[in-house]
Amino acid sequence: MNFRDPSYSAERGGFHPVEVRLEKETNAEHGDQWRICYITDFSNVGIGYMAELTKELDFDFDSGIFQHLMGVTPLEQARGIYQVWEQNFLAYSLGIKAYQVTLTTE
Repeated sequence: MNFRDPSYSAERGGFHPVEVRLEKETNAEHGDQWRICYITDFSNVGIGYMAELTKELDFDFDSGIFQHLMGVTPLEQARGIYQVWEQNFLAYSLGIKAYQVTLTTE
């Protein structure tokens, strides 16, 4: 799932693009269930023609790690930042409807 603010740019700012990967698992006890593999929040680094879309926050649930611009830490150490990020993301996506959502399947 890709969440994009069509007006987001390095010059104007806006709401960061977000990518969420979901995978379907079949469980004999509970049937089909979806799980979140990762959530990545991107931002532009640089300005003008030199700006590049880069991972700013990456919550990798499969690997159990949290990556950010300053390095990599175990995911459990990112609980606080995840809660803040999630509250903001829900407010932006559900509250003010800042994103256009696209789904891509494999």
